[in-house]
Amino acid sequence: MKNKLKVNIYNRTYNLLSEETQGYTEKLAAVINSKITGLLKAIPSLSVQDAAVLTSLDCLDELNKANQNIENIRTQIKDYVDDAGKARAQADEAHREIRELKERIAALETELNERTVVKREPADEVINANDILSQEIRSALESPVHSAQGQNRNGNYVGTVNYKPENGGSR
Repeated sequence: MKNKLKVNIYNRTYNLLSEETQGYTEKLAAVINSKITGLLKAIPSLSVQDAAVLTSLDCLDELNKANQNIENIRTQIKDYVDDAGKARAQADEAHREIRELKERIAALETELNERTVVKREPADEVINANDILSQEIRSALESPVHSAQGQNRNGNYVGTVNYKPENGGSR
């Protein structure tokens, strides 16, 4: 809706139709009055018309610079959004890799648990693969001949291969 407004610019009243409010339009008129008055004080030989033209040119320059700044900000924001999108894609890829690695770890832990063996000696003692390897290494280091017995649930042999040093036990 258009408003009928009256503003006073350098001692002259102007009737306007505008969608802006009276207060906003009066603020604009005050800026123009201030600029014209400043020019006329700085250069007394200027006419009011010349001061008004120079003020218009100054206001248009400010508008163009403000529009350039707005365009620069839009470009920067677009670049930031593009960078954020790339970073998001990289983060998603990293999360996917982490998820895959966690699944792989779970599978390996399951496999390790499946390799746990029940040893049929004095008491049914449960020994996992790490314990078996540690015992076999100790046994291999302590005795010249060592053999392993049995298979795990997967049909793989657990233990070590028969070992007998050729020089009679010294290493």
